[in-house]
Amino acid sequence: MNKRKFVIGWSVAVGAMDALTGILLVLAPATVLKLLGIGQPSADALVYLSWMGVFVGGVGLSYALVVADRHSGQTVWKFTALVRVLVAVFVAWHVVGGSLAPAWATVALTDSVVAVVQMALVRAGWWEEKYR
Repeated sequence: MNKRKFVIGWSVAVGAMDALTGILLVLAPATVLKLLGIGQPSADALVYLSWMGVFVGGVGLSYALVVADRHSGQTVWKFTALVRVLVAVFVAWHVVGGSLAPAWATVALTDSVVAVVQMALVRAGWWEEKYR
């Protein structure tokens, strides 16, 4: 598999994961929490979780720019890696502090892995002209 096919495949897979998660958070936040093994919060919390779904879905849809315009790919990967690091730190901090259930660590771990892969490949020059 060449580098271009990998970054496109990665972007489609990760983007679809976030886009679908975002849609589910908007339409059925309680179901997402149940899948994560997290208890049902208050109705107010579900509204905020749906609102976060819009953000998560937007991050996922941003990966479409990688497919639509290869020159945007590196920027998308850098930005989404930054967002993922910030989310991972926030979630991990609150899991360790006890204000989020331990099951939320899955979110921090997933975002960390995606961010590390994307940052490593950007630093390795996978978006340079010679690799396109």
